[in-house]
Amino acid sequence: MHCLLAILLLFVAVFSHAQDASDLLEKSRKHVREQHSIAYRYTAYWPNPVEEVDTLRGECRFVAGKQPLFRYDFVAKARGRDMTYIDGVYREVVHDERKVELHPDVEKAVRMFTKSLIPLKYSPIVLLDRSWQYVRDTTIVHSLAGYRTVDIDTVVNGNRVYVELWLYIGKDSKVPEWYVQQSYFKGKRGQRVEFEFADYTLSRKVEPLVYTLPVGYRSEVFGSNSRPQVLQAGTEAPVFQVVDLQGKPVDLKALRGKKVLLNFSTINCGYCKMAIDHMNRKDFALPDNVVGVYINPVDKPDRVVSYAQKSRISFPVVADARTIGTLYGVSGYPTFFLIDEKGVIQETVVGYREAFLDGLSKSK
Repeated sequence: MHCLLAILLLFVAVFSHAQDASDLLEKSRKHVREQHSIAYRYTAYWPNPVEEVDTLRGECRFVAGKQPLFRYDFVAKARGRDMTYIDGVYREVVHDERKVELHPDVEKAVRMFTKSLIPLKYSPIVLLDRSWQYVRDTTIVHSLAGYRTVDIDTVVNGNRVYVELWLYIGKDSKVPEWYVQQSYFKGKRGQRVEFEFADYTLSRKVEPLVYTLPVGYRSEVFGSNSRPQVLQAGTEAPVFQVVDLQGKPVDLKALRGKKVLLNFSTINCGYCKMAIDHMNRKDFALPDNVVGVYINPVDKPDRVVSYAQKSRISFPVVADARTIGTLYGVSGYPTFFLIDEKGVIQETVVGYREAFLDGLSKSK
């Protein structure tokens, strides 16, 4: 009898705890919806292809709006870019290019920023709209209730791909404080992305969201300028003189008389890393008359140094080479240019193609 009573009391306690957690989720949703404005800072921890963790920081402010497509106006700031959606107009302010991108197709812009724009896709406001199931409490810095949902559970080419999401809500704050996206491939743990939300400011005071556009920037309509056309075979290769990460000169014109392989890549590009790994194989070697140059138009030198070392890039490495990328019309990565002895592009390859790289190797 005592055993049965103990089991019953345990069941009641567990059920009551789960009910409390379910109530907390609804309280959090209600608490957030009742606010006229919500502001916070976030820190994201995002692994890159060489198993380093990039730290992304930003800040967001949401104000209840009147547009049917998305119920908030917002300003999101991250890595030199401000994204604003105010009174149904979406803009992106790109500070290093001193330009403002206008997005006249509002429906398309809303679909884009809610599904693929990091500050919005992973915002507490969007995350709370998902369906969650309480799993357990945890303590990171204080008591949090943990909820889980399955984002992807499918089979690709015979391999199971599974992605689960976790949302942690503060029991005292009643707002999301931590988010985890954990992927699995063939049953093995894969990429783990984490977001920390902090420094919340919530207000029920009705005030419009104001953003002052920077002075002296130019405006461009998104999509009005087509992407630069990547240079094709038969085109004379634009010459350049730069310094690599070792402080040594890289002068394309001075390399006339040899073939040159330009590899345009970025750090957070899985296919770029696959191409580098391909060229690091024991059975791969460029012929003696071919000089390789790794060019990164996106990432700053301090980040590329570590990446180049861990990836064992054997070519001269040029970082922060936006101008060279523009000269060659590069907009996708990796992009390869094989330049002949006279300085004319012999072949252009966009993407990682094993057959192309195998064809270059002197061992093939």
